[in-house]
Amino acid sequence: MTVDSYLELFTTLFGWAFYGILWDVLVGTGIVFLPFLGILIDNWREPAEGGEFGTVTGLSLRRMELELFIALLVVVLAGQPAALTPLNAGTLSYTPPPTLIDPTPATATVGAPQSTYGTTGFTGSPATVNIPVWWYAVLAMTSGLNHAVIEGLPTAADMRTYEQQARLATIADPRLRQEASDFFSQCYIPARSKYQAERPATAAVNALLSTYGPDDPDWMGSHVYRDAPGYYDTLRPSMQIAGWAYNAVRDTEYDPAAPPTWGKPYCKQWWEDGSIGLREKLINEADATSAGFSGLVVAVAPALATEKQNDAVARTVLTNSPPSWSNNDLVANNSGSTGLVSTAENFVKGGLASGGVVAASAMFSVTMTAVLQALPMVQAVLLLGIYALLPMVVVLSRYSISMMVIGAMAIFTVKFWSVLWYLALWVDQNLIMSMYPDVNIFLQIFANPGEHDIKRMLLNMITTSLYLGLPLLWSGMMAWAGVKVGRSIDGATNPLRAPAQDAGSQGGNIGKTVVTKGIKR
Repeated sequence: MTVDSYLELFTTLFGWAFYGILWDVLVGTGIVFLPFLGILIDNWREPAEGGEFGTVTGLSLRRMELELFIALLVVVLAGQPAALTPLNAGTLSYTPPPTLIDPTPATATVGAPQSTYGTTGFTGSPATVNIPVWWYAVLAMTSGLNHAVIEGLPTAADMRTYEQQARLATIADPRLRQEASDFFSQCYIPARSKYQAERPATAAVNALLSTYGPDDPDWMGSHVYRDAPGYYDTLRPSMQIAGWAYNAVRDTEYDPAAPPTWGKPYCKQWWEDGSIGLREKLINEADATSAGFSGLVVAVAPALATEKQNDAVARTVLTNSPPSWSNNDLVANNSGSTGLVSTAENFVKGGLASGGVVAASAMFSVTMTAVLQALPMVQAVLLLGIYALLPMVVVLSRYSISMMVIGAMAIFTVKFWSVLWYLALWVDQNLIMSMYPDVNIFLQIFANPGEHDIKRMLLNMITTSLYLGLPLLWSGMMAWAGVKVGRSIDGATNPLRAPAQDAGSQGGNIGKTVVTKGIKR
């Protein structure tokens, strides 16, 4: 049997283990027999109140037989745990739906939970628990239906989880962070100052802007600075760069007779070198801090060629790792930066106006991530509570058939939340794609935080309404249906009681007539 989350592997077993304990207590104290006593008393009292005449006794016995038979049937099917339907820890499993991050997820069991739940929190999990036949059938039917629906829906890209992976891609190595800051001040600042002052509109620059976007000059790895003459191809840092060997042809400011420890590469070399270049180091750092991130970029945005993929990975890492800078970086005709990607020009023009929106969007994204991770846990704990308390419901309902149906609907309702969350996930991903049709989805959502803020906040609002609103709407609809089903079942059983009730009333009327005639005589 399959479940819908890692935690549910354990809460299912513990919930039904608590069910068995509570049922044994009710049996040991004799509470399970009280509903039978209530059935006997009611079927004796109601006819007796009307007077015992004619066939009232026989009809009362028939009604009593029917109710006792129904109660015993409920006890057998939905009350007493049955060895015929055991729930085994070895057969209980959970397989998460495939995503871009994990296209072939492993199937988790209690023995191999793929989580920390089974190692510390839920030790001593029962290997096998017996559950009533009816509830076992409900669980099997619900689990099968859920997984059939999910498998029938299109695959979801899970962009929200991918966004979290993008946020993890950062510079953890302080030496690499320092090197990125050095490149920022020694190469990017001078190149951008020159670009802002000259504003070149040559065919080569226009072609680069057309290929890589009008915002290409706004980050350190700009192709305008790398490929247009007069920028990174001529700029060199004012200090030695560790790891770069001295080159007498290039590093002419040093005396060849007393060479320095390290050389001063051109900014283009410093950035593009395939072995010790800064971009290559940033890509390796991204894969180290967020496993497989560079390959995941292509899965999310297949249109990115190798060059654009590498730029996207480096740009994401730089966005997540802003350098330290001072006002001295703001030179004439230059736009400095609060980060390695966004520019001070953008910050000054739009930061004050949209800073609150950016902060609110980022905070909301973090909050929603925590909420979405907590929802399956809440579902699993609620199901544990339902399973554990079912014995009391069975007894207090006086072994009613309507209770069996309504209880089954309650379990089905809560477990069906998993389908609704997957549906919300699928709709959310398609909304993301459809609301950014004219831009590169990766760069605009993940590598350029702060852009398209209104769209992002709108998407977050829709996501909230989907993930939280759909289960609430569904639960409300099932509550209406449950009330209707309960009334229908009661209405169907009323005719069984009607003959005895009518006979009791008729017997009472006959008695009153006889007594009245005797008094008159």
